[in-house]
Amino acid sequence: MSLLGFLAGRRTRTFRHVPRKVLAFYYTWYGRPERHGRWVHWRDVRPADHWIGSSTHYPLKGAYDSHDPDLIAWHIDLARKSGIDGFICTWWSRGGIHDKALAKVLDIAAKKNFAATIYWETVPGQGEAKVRRAISDLLYVLKTYGDHPAFLKLDGRPVVFVYGRVMGQVELDEWPEIISRVRQEWGKDFILVADGYREGFARLFDGVHTYNICRWVRGKSPEELARLSRKAFADAVALARRHGKISCITVIPGYDDTKIRKPGLKAERQGGRTYRVLWEQAIAADPDWVLITSWNEWHEGSEIEPSWEDGDKYLRITAEFAPRFKSTPFSRASVPPPTPAVRAAHAPEIKRLLEGVEIGILPGFSGQVVFWLLDCGAKLRELAWEDVVEPGRFDPKTYPLVLYAGCESYRQSVGERGDVDRALLGYLRRGGFLIVLPSGPFPFYYNEKQEAVVTAPRLGLPIGCLDARGKRPAGADPRVRNWEEPPEGAKLSFRLDTALLPGLPATVAFPQLGDLRWRPVCASALAKGDVYIPLAKLTDERGNHYGDAIAYIEHRASEPRGARLIYAWMRMADILDADTLFFDLFGLAARKLREGGAPGHDSGKAKK
Repeated sequence: MSLLGFLAGRRTRTFRHVPRKVLAFYYTWYGRPERHGRWVHWRDVRPADHWIGSSTHYPLKGAYDSHDPDLIAWHIDLARKSGIDGFICTWWSRGGIHDKALAKVLDIAAKKNFAATIYWETVPGQGEAKVRRAISDLLYVLKTYGDHPAFLKLDGRPVVFVYGRVMGQVELDEWPEIISRVRQEWGKDFILVADGYREGFARLFDGVHTYNICRWVRGKSPEELARLSRKAFADAVALARRHGKISCITVIPGYDDTKIRKPGLKAERQGGRTYRVLWEQAIAADPDWVLITSWNEWHEGSEIEPSWEDGDKYLRITAEFAPRFKSTPFSRASVPPPTPAVRAAHAPEIKRLLEGVEIGILPGFSGQVVFWLLDCGAKLRELAWEDVVEPGRFDPKTYPLVLYAGCESYRQSVGERGDVDRALLGYLRRGGFLIVLPSGPFPFYYNEKQEAVVTAPRLGLPIGCLDARGKRPAGADPRVRNWEEPPEGAKLSFRLDTALLPGLPATVAFPQLGDLRWRPVCASALAKGDVYIPLAKLTDERGNHYGDAIAYIEHRASEPRGARLIYAWMRMADILDADTLFFDLFGLAARKLREGGAPGHDSGKAKK
């Protein structure tokens, strides 16, 4: 089923006048020996010391059992008094501890004018087996619980939240089959809210949210957190509004998983100021729903449930802000009709530049560039991995440009082990042009079995300064490397080549919010005679170079000889004007196609 065709049919699926709600993520995985014969999700319980080895703080109720009806009723009563409308309950599989607890939560919630839904946590399996499992699990939830009076609904349709793990396991182009099959077999409509503020998610799903914002909350003063949250929350709401989808903003009181993970992460509560600041900015952003991470994720220290350390402080803060948020029944902003994300002048120019060029789109795409090309009217062909490995079909004559816009995964084998790798290399060696604009940090990193295969360097893309053997060349600058977070204290910014990217600014700061995993490319992993043109260099205030976020590469001397590539780090479309960035990059690609690969520009770092 065509993803782009499926999306075209959903352009008019919009949500207006969504009733305000405050929802909290709720964990039903705790068990005591009296009921389960062992401790479940509690470890090293020492009540006299107010200590649990797997919990950051100590619950006011002690190490409780999630299947205890009195405990569930107490939780719901506290939540309702605090202004919370429902729980988003962790759910992993039918028949498991979470599934059995969900039935109890729903029955008790129905008696208390409270709602509950699931947080769909995982879809095990690979390929068609994974898709069948997703269909089976979603059908089970909807058939078993979807008609329950307490199940969270919007306009009579049950609402299911989809966690980021599932969003990573299931490719975007697999969702049309899942959604269509479930709707057909259940015979009713339903609503899915995806974890991740991404263009593809906002176009395909009914709403977008995120679970955990601890990485950018950590280490921020209240003033800095307010400034950063103001923009991040506004951007998240704008993304949903642009496509008429349900907008959700997440607030957390703090976060600390250092008891269960090493080294772990810790975002200070700052005596309640973190939670207050986030609530203030969430209300200002004017979303449809505010989500709280979490009611009781004790392992990660994000709970607002009463604890021995804080009492009911965070419920009192919730009770202060939730009524303020719900003082108006709906968002004040109207939902605009879906609009193209491309300027009027850019679309005809891109069509002219790419006239006669069919762009092959590799499977698994989720980055916004594909939708931008679609809005431009470019000629696109969605490829299956079976198309890639078919002899004589996947070549530069048919597809002068091929685009990878996925996250980190791809299918490495279709018929024989590694046949996709060989097909991609064959395409590149015949003069193919691969544009890599990923939505995740390291393209071609995982295969279909979620094995770390790190294929990008073998395809001629020197990410992390790795060559085709996956090695760093001797003498490579140690600052040019992959990192999970930027060096502490460094003031980083990108210096852009405005001669080749004329619509973009000369400098732009490294982002402070969101996913900051840095995966640069560099010239030192290439051979003498190759062409490498850095288009966005990351430097600090002292001029130290940390690698390049955007680059044009021609392999004239090294493998895959004859290949041309353009790479842009995953966050560049967020921190730059995406429309201008894509326009400049595809304009550059079109010029290089006409030139037949001539360098055309020497930045001083190009290898010839």
